[in-house]
Amino acid sequence: MNLSLLLLGASLALTSALQYPPSCDQTCQHLAEAGSSYETANNVDPSLSFYAVPSNFTPSLAPGTLLKLELATPMTNYSIPSGLSLSRILYTTTDLNGTILPTSAYILWPYLPFQLPLPNKKNNKDKPPSGGGFPIVAWAHGTTGLFPPCAPSNYRNLQYHFMVPFLLALQGSVVVAPDYAGLGVSHLPSGKQILHPWLAGPAQANDLANAIIAARTAFPSQLHPSGAFVAMGHSQGGSAAWAFAERQAHSPVPGYRGTLAIAPSPRNFEQYEMALANHSLPFAPINQGLPPKLIAAVTAVFPAYNYSGLTDVAYERWNGVLKPIGGCFATDTLVFSEFQTTPQKLAKPNWQRDGPVQDFKKLTDLGGKKPFKGPLVIYAADVDEIISYEVVKGAVAETCAAMKGKGKGKEELEFVTYRGSNHFPIIQASQQRWLGWVRERLFDDSEGVGGRRGHGVGGCKTNEVVEGFRQEFTFKTFLPNFLDSWVDPDLSKEGWKYI
Repeated sequence: MNLSLLLLGASLALTSALQYPPSCDQTCQHLAEAGSSYETANNVDPSLSFYAVPSNFTPSLAPGTLLKLELATPMTNYSIPSGLSLSRILYTTTDLNGTILPTSAYILWPYLPFQLPLPNKKNNKDKPPSGGGFPIVAWAHGTTGLFPPCAPSNYRNLQYHFMVPFLLALQGSVVVAPDYAGLGVSHLPSGKQILHPWLAGPAQANDLANAIIAARTAFPSQLHPSGAFVAMGHSQGGSAAWAFAERQAHSPVPGYRGTLAIAPSPRNFEQYEMALANHSLPFAPINQGLPPKLIAAVTAVFPAYNYSGLTDVAYERWNGVLKPIGGCFATDTLVFSEFQTTPQKLAKPNWQRDGPVQDFKKLTDLGGKKPFKGPLVIYAADVDEIISYEVVKGAVAETCAAMKGKGKGKEELEFVTYRGSNHFPIIQASQQRWLGWVRERLFDDSEGVGGRRGHGVGGCKTNEVVEGFRQEFTFKTFLPNFLDSWVDPDLSKEGWKYI
């Protein structure tokens, strides 16, 4: 039997066995099953067998400890370009509370990796010279969902496909990409569930850092312990990347050459408040529907909060529908679609003022007086329909103002505005530039292995605006895959598949 049919059957069996809560009528049930079936068909293994925590895990292990290595991931069920290959790892990371957790990541290998040039050293494709090795792009993905099946390493196309990871690997980079804690690996050996702290940039920065360390342990001949790497991310991953630059200031990973954050969300609650205050803002419609995910993220960090900010109907949809089927972003969109015009039914009034929510905000807000290690490059789209451009710009301005203090001027921050671009299209709009930036950073050895050209000059450059050529004639969308939009132009029917 065709694998897709087997996966579809498994998904339908799961959803049909679910005892739906009273608030989920037949329409709600149909939407949940449609989303779950679509997502399951795009998973490599819905059973998530690879992500079972091995017996060698203990909570006393150091972060970045390698737990499990899949040396050569079978490619049969992946849609990855020929010539590239894949490995998967389980490793330890830390959450915002410092607790050791098991999590997962993938390593995407190029056909012909870059090899860092070293004086008087002859490169060998099988065993790179000591001190060099293959350079890494540590890739932080955007939102997939909040449940275990939403791990990009279990997606046929690794979620961002040719937009980022395939392109980076085809250009010669080794891509190390964490799934994030709570995605993929679902439970501790004790049976306790690992919840994903969505949009908690510092937690995802830990996942990113520890994935690099564990990948180097898994492949010591190819990935040198102090080999060159850059961090890069988009959306939720952009926030993770920004937080990673801040993490480097106090917990550095050797070999760091810089960070690139594309369309990051540095201050989620400030953005949410703006959306509530002005419904006409371009990002307001989507942000008004975020409370279930934000409240679930707060609960992941502060379990005693227990989704207190949700209304009864939103609680039932989250814990009685979405959680049991492990629904990711597409299913999430469908299950809550009836509240698009009544987002006030999702959360209790002033839930964002709750103590644990404010504590979560303090832990996860980025920029301002928090020190970071540069160079930090931030790309923002000025018509972003998901992220507030003004919030990003304000966080950058506060960070630059803080850098003028004593001893803080040596770091470098660059902020670039892409005029007329949107949340996902900015990835393509900036592609030429970030590909060049990655290569330049990885191959710059002006200060020896790990050096950074110009580091020490410091300061902020925030006024650059990129004007797109013939933007008045281009196709406008905020969706991630323009090819999907072309194949299915009637997005009113199945646009949820492409979010």
